[in-house]
Amino acid sequence: MLKYPIPKEKRIALVKLYYHICTTPGMPTHIVSACSDSLQILTRSKKKISVDDLRLPWKPVYKILSKDLFLTRRQFEIRYVMKL
Repeated sequence: MLKYPIPKEKRIALVKLYYHICTTPGMPTHIVSACSDSLQILTRSKKKISVDDLRLPWKPVYKILSKDLFLTRRQFEIRYVMKL
């Protein structure tokens, strides 16, 4: 944000750090929000960091999303009845 060029190695290290903070269970939402904004800013440019430079684990994101995406039958029925 200060328009200072960050070397690629430091940029990759910061992205990994912010990613792990965002996917840590029990982290306060204001910290996750700040880290996700910084993560988005660091990964915005395809010239500065590419897919080949960075591979992040998918399992933490899957665990977070699976709570809302894959409901048990009972949870689905309760949500369906409440909407009617």
